[in-house]
Amino acid sequence: MGRLSFPSPLPGRGSTPVGSGCHHVVVKSSRAAPLMPILALSFLATFGTAVLWNGLAFIAKEAYGFDEAWNLGLAIWNGTVYAVAAFGSGRMLRAMSGRIRPRTVVALAFLLQVLICPLVLLGDSTILLFMVAGSMSGLAAFFWPVIEAYVAAGRDPHRMRSAIGVWNATWMTALGLALVAIAPFLAAGHAIWAIGALGPINLACLAILLIGVPPEPAPHDDVHADHQAPSHYRELLASHRAMLPLAYALIGALSPLMPYLLSDLEAPLAWQTPLTATWMFARVAGITLLRFIPWWHGRWSTALLGAVLLAGGFCAVLIAPSVPLIVAALVVFGLGQAVVYYTALYYVMRVDRADVDAASTHEGLIGVGYAAGPAAAAAGVMLGGGGLVVASSLALPAIATLPALRPWLRSRRR
Repeated sequence: MGRLSFPSPLPGRGSTPVGSGCHHVVVKSSRAAPLMPILALSFLATFGTAVLWNGLAFIAKEAYGFDEAWNLGLAIWNGTVYAVAAFGSGRMLRAMSGRIRPRTVVALAFLLQVLICPLVLLGDSTILLFMVAGSMSGLAAFFWPVIEAYVAAGRDPHRMRSAIGVWNATWMTALGLALVAIAPFLAAGHAIWAIGALGPINLACLAILLIGVPPEPAPHDDVHADHQAPSHYRELLASHRAMLPLAYALIGALSPLMPYLLSDLEAPLAWQTPLTATWMFARVAGITLLRFIPWWHGRWSTALLGAVLLAGGFCAVLIAPSVPLIVAALVVFGLGQAVVYYTALYYVMRVDRADVDAASTHEGLIGVGYAAGPAAAAAGVMLGGGGLVVASSLALPAIATLPALRPWLRSRRR
């Protein structure tokens, strides 16, 4: 098989040098993976993400009687498993590159998920819920890094930015729709079936993968002077790598608390997951805007905007005294998520050349955030709840401030 689209300074076989003014362009015979099957696959697979991350607290509260502490513990477990698996997925795929293709690894992950999902229907065991959720999270860590490489690899910067934008809007829309789709299960008293329903969805993902997706991502080592990432992108990437775990830490802290925040505001059960999805649809709007307006490239002000929207929206959600105000706060939070996620993924794919290792690091940092956020919120809950949850969660932005600022200070000295 060869390599998993890892960069090389030399043209690959089948390349044709072409004169182009003062630059030397290498035109590859390989093509980027078709986007439509990847979009369809990502749309369906995101239903699993919605159930096991953003909707799991609602399911556990209604089906298992979990309180805030138990739900935060479940979120910490899921985040830890995902982070460990994601950080290791790139190395494992590299080690297996001569024997198994990335698409085969993803296919096995989907097949195992098909078999694991129905296990929650066997009983109301808390241990079983933890094992199923952890297994599904670990397997997902082998899916998303590979798909991110398929999306970006083999595309020039303009096409890469466009592809990332369409892909982000697709799976983020699916995330919101999936959370809305959980509502009938909750209202009918069959919350656990939201997890069981992921079996057929993963089976459909497997079919799309095998029919429409090539065995491995395209090489991403085309040589073109105009396509090399500007030098200051490395500092921007370093800063966003500090902000990305923060963004997901705040999601991780907020998601397990949303059922209780909305219940305290007397929001009807059937409306709780659709209301929570507000920030997800706001994120889609932000992603769409960033896709069509490229002014944010290379600007530190964009990073600052994302950080302010994130932290401000998060705090406002936790202290909102009414449903309309919590919805407004969720919109602000979602826009901050859009800025941080989209820019972080763009810079990692530009600088690290769109390989699976780069994407696995990106996903591993997301997992770190998913574990750290609930841990910080849990500390506040154990100390007495209320404002202490806000205070303990705000330790996360404080911790991320120096790593995010250091690259900016370094770039200012140049």
